[in-house]
Amino acid sequence: MRRIFFVDMGHRFMNQFMEKQVLLYLLFVVFFSISTLDSAPTLQEKQKQTKPSELIKRDSHSEIVIPVVGLNLHLFADEKSDVLRKLKFGEPVQYDKNSLESPKEDWIPVKLNDGLSGFIKRSVVRSVPPKQYLSTLLFEAERMILSKQVDFLAKQEITDSIFTISSTGKFTGDEFIFIRAKAGFFLKKTVDLMNEKGIKPDNDPATLEFLKHHQTKLLYDYTSGKYYVDSNYFWKLLESYPKTKHSDYAGYLATESLPLVDCGVDLRCRLEELRKGKLRYLYLFPTGNYVSLYTKDLVKELGSMTKDPDSIPCFQPVSEGIKSEINQMIRYASEIGPREKKQILPHLQILKKECIR
Repeated sequence: MRRIFFVDMGHRFMNQFMEKQVLLYLLFVVFFSISTLDSAPTLQEKQKQTKPSELIKRDSHSEIVIPVVGLNLHLFADEKSDVLRKLKFGEPVQYDKNSLESPKEDWIPVKLNDGLSGFIKRSVVRSVPPKQYLSTLLFEAERMILSKQVDFLAKQEITDSIFTISSTGKFTGDEFIFIRAKAGFFLKKTVDLMNEKGIKPDNDPATLEFLKHHQTKLLYDYTSGKYYVDSNYFWKLLESYPKTKHSDYAGYLATESLPLVDCGVDLRCRLEELRKGKLRYLYLFPTGNYVSLYTKDLVKELGSMTKDPDSIPCFQPVSEGIKSEINQMIRYASEIGPREKKQILPHLQILKKECIR
């Protein structure tokens, strides 16, 4: 009996031991399977390659925008091939339909205006339908002009490029005034950065050349030693192309380009600044996008002058300059929108009563 008992106990022990081994094995298999699934590389679906015929069709119906400074023009469609030269921002290039190399997904064969041919990286440039060329070009230019990561020299190049492109005769009417207004805006931002950084043209030949190139559009304030875009650049643009879709924007830039002048208590100076800028905008664009903003500013300025009529600095004999400014402002205010006229004209009437007797 004792022997049977020990044999039975041995069988039980072996069964329990085998069950534990099987369980451990199953756990190991499950754990290994999960680990394998986690660590196994994900199979990516192979990207569909564009057919050569589709590339040719797409490129031949697109215009190319160079949205960077210093893009390499390679001799062949290969990173290691010779660099013929670096392209400027926005430099006009055309798809080279006569290229002897077979079309490649990563490269575009291009031809420059000077006849030079080569290849540029497709991933760097913007290929767009012809109707989107101007808007894409100006969007990319403004993005870089406003970026703090783009240096002063690069912004000079972008500004020069946009002015050059605007003078090619490719754009007329609304498109012309738009690109010229934007070019003036880019010039303003570039010159503002120069003033902010205290860059002196005398010590920087490239900047001196840049300023000479745009000297007819700039003013220099000897008191502050700073350059400004002449607001007349924008006003003349409006006079040449009145009532176009982008006239309002050009008028806004003209107003904002007026340099800040410390007139002190000089009444003629203060009135002239208001007339030449914000009131002129209201006069030319009675339904413009900035009417409410400029009306508010004008009412605030004129209100501070006329709050106490006895303190208006127009002592007798009143200068002809003050009289002329008041009369011109009244004429402008009489022809602006009725709502704006109602807010501005009473202040001018007070000035007239106190200064022109």
